[in-house]
Amino acid sequence: MASGLSGSTIKSWFQYRCERKTRYEIMDPSELAAIPVAKDQREQPWATLGVDYENRVVARLARDADVLRPGVGEESLLERHAVAFLRGQGPATYAAQVNLRPRGLPTFVGGADIKLRRSFADLIRREVRSGQLHFTVIDIKATRAARAFHKTQVAFYVLLLRAMLDELGVTATVEAVGEIWRIPDDGDAEGNRWTAEPFALGPYLRLVEDFCRSTLPAIAEKVVAPGRDETFFHVYFKCEQCSYLPHCIDAVGPGRPAYARDVSAVAGLSHEAKRTLLSIGVGTVASLADLGAGVGRIDGAGWSLSRRADQLVSRARALRDDAVQPGPDPHSFLMPPRADAAIYLVADNDPVDDTLVTLGYRYVDGTGVREHIEVLATSDRRSEADALVSIFGRLVVDLEAIDAHNETVGDPSDPASRFAHIFLYEATEALALQNAVKRHLDDPRVRTGLLHMVRLFPPDEVVPEPEFRGMQHLPATALRSVVEQVLSLPVTVSYDLRQVSGALQREGAIGIAYQPGPAFERPFSSLLALDVSRHLREGQGKGPDIDAIRADVSARLGATQAIADWLRAEHWRRVDAGGPPMLRLNKQPFRLQASFNPLDAGDLDVLRAFELLENRAGLLDTMIRLAQPTRVRRDAGRAIGPMRLLNVSDKGRYSYLLFAIPRESEDADIAAGTMGLILSDGDPDYVLEPRLWRTIGCDIMSPWSGDAPNLLRLRMFRPNFTDPIFQEVKRRAGQDGWWLDQSFVDFNSPKADAFLQFLGAQVQP
Repeated sequence: MASGLSGSTIKSWFQYRCERKTRYEIMDPSELAAIPVAKDQREQPWATLGVDYENRVVARLARDADVLRPGVGEESLLERHAVAFLRGQGPATYAAQVNLRPRGLPTFVGGADIKLRRSFADLIRREVRSGQLHFTVIDIKATRAARAFHKTQVAFYVLLLRAMLDELGVTATVEAVGEIWRIPDDGDAEGNRWTAEPFALGPYLRLVEDFCRSTLPAIAEKVVAPGRDETFFHVYFKCEQCSYLPHCIDAVGPGRPAYARDVSAVAGLSHEAKRTLLSIGVGTVASLADLGAGVGRIDGAGWSLSRRADQLVSRARALRDDAVQPGPDPHSFLMPPRADAAIYLVADNDPVDDTLVTLGYRYVDGTGVREHIEVLATSDRRSEADALVSIFGRLVVDLEAIDAHNETVGDPSDPASRFAHIFLYEATEALALQNAVKRHLDDPRVRTGLLHMVRLFPPDEVVPEPEFRGMQHLPATALRSVVEQVLSLPVTVSYDLRQVSGALQREGAIGIAYQPGPAFERPFSSLLALDVSRHLREGQGKGPDIDAIRADVSARLGATQAIADWLRAEHWRRVDAGGPPMLRLNKQPFRLQASFNPLDAGDLDVLRAFELLENRAGLLDTMIRLAQPTRVRRDAGRAIGPMRLLNVSDKGRYSYLLFAIPRESEDADIAAGTMGLILSDGDPDYVLEPRLWRTIGCDIMSPWSGDAPNLLRLRMFRPNFTDPIFQEVKRRAGQDGWWLDQSFVDFNSPKADAFLQFLGAQVQP
C-alpha cells in the first residue's frame, strides 16, 4: 500500500500526536474513500488566512530583495528554476515555494513502503560567503508565536534540502538555524509585516529523524480497511481543527449506547490513560464505569489515570446513566453561596489578530437584569480599548454603587449589606481580558481603570482595615471549575457551555440552556469559533453578522447566569436539608479599597498599581489552587498528605516534627528549600487565610542518613508551634490528618511599594 509523507504530516504529528490522523494523511485519498473515511472538505478560513498572509509577506519581501517566485497560476516554483537556484545560478537571494522532494528515499526515512509527497518550503534564503553557498530554510506562519510543531516542519524541510543537494552534487551548507516569520506583536494578519524568529535546528532535527525512522514505519503498518481500523485515536479538544473529526467523533457521540461508546467520551481522559485502559480491555464508557476507581491502582497506570481515577469513573457513570450525579468532591471553595449583585462576563479572543472579538457584560440584582455587549468587527486596537472602557466603566459604576450602599449600612453583619461577585464560564475568558488590558496600558483611560482594578483586589500591605484582608476577596469564579468539582455530568467535555447547560436543563436543574445556531456550534467549546471571527473581520458576508454574534453572546451570558443561580439554590437546598454546605467561599459584603484615588492618579500611583496588581495576581492564583480539594492539590504535586505525625522534639528556637507521608506524595513538587510552606489539617479555614500563614509556616529539613523515602522532617519556629492557633490545628489534625501546602510568598512588592511611596514623598511640593 503506497504511502505519502509531507511537511504537513510532520507538523500534524508533533501538534496532535495522533496515530490515526497520521495514518490517514499518508494514505492515498482513493483508499480512504473506499473504507470510507469521512473528511471535512470545506475550505478552512484559518488555512486561507495563512496562505494570504504568506503571499503578502513574500510580495513585500520582493520589493526589497530578489525573490524567485512561481509564475501566475503555478502552485510551486518550476523544477528547473529551483535546481538552478540550488546550484547557485541566477541573482536571486530568496526562492519561494520550492518543492523539496528528492528522487530517492532519504536515509532518515524508515520503511520501504513510505513515499514522499510534495513538500513546499515557503522560503529558502541563499547567501554566498567566502565562495561557499549557504542556505537557510524559512517558514511563514500567520501566528503570533512560533510553536515547537512549526519548528519540526522546518527541520523536515532542512533534511529534505540536504538530500536534494546531495543528489545534485552541490557542495553547500544548510544553516543550523532555521527561521519562522510570524505576525509581529504589534501587527495583524491582514498586513504584510513580519517578525523573524530564528531557532536552533539541532533538537528538532533529532525529533524528526527519530519519528521517521522509528515511529512512522509502525504507524504505516497499521491496517486500515473496510470494517477494520487498527490505529489508536483519542477524541478531545485538540481534534476540533482536524478534517477527520467527522469520522472519529461518531465513536463518542451520544447516539451510541454506553457499551459501544468509545471511552474517549469521558471528559478529562488523557491519551496516556486511554492507552492504559485499552491494555486491560477497557475501551468503552460502560466498561470504565463498571470497573470502579480501583482502575487507578492497576499495574502500569500512569500519573493521569492513577490520580484521577475516581473522577473519571464518576464521569463515566454519569455518561452511562445519562444523568447528572454528585462529583467526587462534595464542596467547592471557588464560589460564594450568596451574591446580591452578580456580574457575568463573556470575552472572545481572535488568536490571529490577538484582539478581543466580543466583550459581554450582564449585571443582575434584585431590580432586574442589565446587559451590554460589544462586538468588534475590526482588529483596530483603538476599538478594543474603547470596548474595554465601555464594559469596565459599567463594572466600576455598578461596584461603586454597591460600595456606597455598604458604606451607608456601616456594619458588614447587617442583613442589609450587599454581596457582589463576578462570574465567567471559562477561565480562558479571564485570561483574554487580562491580556487585553496589558495591550492598552499606554491608554490613559485604561491606566485609570487599572487603579480601579487595584481597588477590587485590596492589597494587604497598604490596607490597614482587617475586614479587607483574607480569602473573602477572591473576586471572580470560573463556573466550569465549580461544576467539575461538585458534579459529574453526561457530557464529553466540560469546556462546552452548550453540553453542560443542556445536561442540567434535561435534568430539570435550569430552565434555559445555551443552544447555539449552526454557525456557532463547536464540538468542544462555546467560545466564538475562529472562522466566525475571521468571516466577520474579513467582511466577505460569509458568516454571522454583528447582530447574530451579539445574540450568541447574550445567550451565553444567560446560560452562565442560569448555572450560577442553580448552584446557589442547590447549595441552600442541601443546607436546609441538614447536609454540608456545597459552596464555601466565605466572602464579605463588597467594599472598594480606598487607598488610591483613581481620579487623581499620578505616574507613581500607576507604577504602584502595576506592582500591587502583580502581587494580587500571584496571591489570587495561589488562592485558587489552595481552594481546590486536598486530593486535587496532592495529585497535582502541590501538597503532601495526609501525613502521620510520628514525633515532635524541641531544640533551641525551633520545634522539629517527623511525619510519615503516603506513597502518592513521595514525588510531590515540594522539597527542602521550598518557600512559603504551611502545615495544617488541610482545612480552608487555615490554607485560605493569608493572615494565618505566618503562624502555621514551616520549613522542610534535609533527610537524615538512613531515613526511608516516606519520612519527612519539618522545622517550625517554636513560638509559632506553641501559639494557640497552631495548637488548635494540632488538635484538629490529630495523628493522621496533616497536610503540607505551599502558600504565596512575595518579597518584592512591599519593597517596591515602600520605594514608590518614598519617591512620592520626595516630589511633593
